Amino acid sequence: MSVVQPLRFRGGIEPMAWTSKLPLFACATIIILALFTAYDLNGGSFDFTDRELILVVTDSMDGDVNKYDIDSFPANTLVMVEHLPISEVRFLREGDVISYNDEGIKVQHRIIQANGDSFYVHGDNNHSTEVVLLEDVNGKVVGTNWILGHILALISSNFLAFLVVMFVISASIAVFGVYRKSPREAAE
Repeated sequence: MSVVQPLRFRGGIEPMAWTSKLPLFACATIIILALFTAYDLNGGSFDFTDRELILVVTDSMDGDVNKYDIDSFPANTLVMVEHLPISEVRFLREGDVISYNDEGIKVQHRIIQANGDSFYVHGDNNHSTEVVLLEDVNGKVVGTNWILGHILALISSNFLAFLVVMFVISASIAVFGVYRKSPREAAE
């Protein structure tokens, strides 16, 4: 009776089957995509100091403006805001999209005119002008991503369903990655 012995490599470690590498590949792919998205959303930088992600839930910036660094964006868009000191806020110019406080709510609108100690702003979808003082400006919008924004909006509106789906996916990956044939089945 002959027994089939698995091949042994240096150190006595057997190579992993491709089925056990699949969860690792999936995790690596997700991490790489997350890093690329964060880099892109942050204006091509991995420096996240003094940055904030905001989910814009209104359509005030959903217009046809696309001649500036930051184009118009629809409701449920995730925006990256770079916080600026007051000394740098003074140098913002027409076309920049700023984040500012309006009665405790963070609003993102486009500068249409700078006026010394204030800005005239409005959304790309409306033309009612507001005056924003320099000290009310939180920062400048440096990146937008409507796909991630829509995913976050969907998750926040259906959080229980999201948890169930994530549990099923995680359990499937765990079972698929852990499952191996018994030595008797492998020999046949």
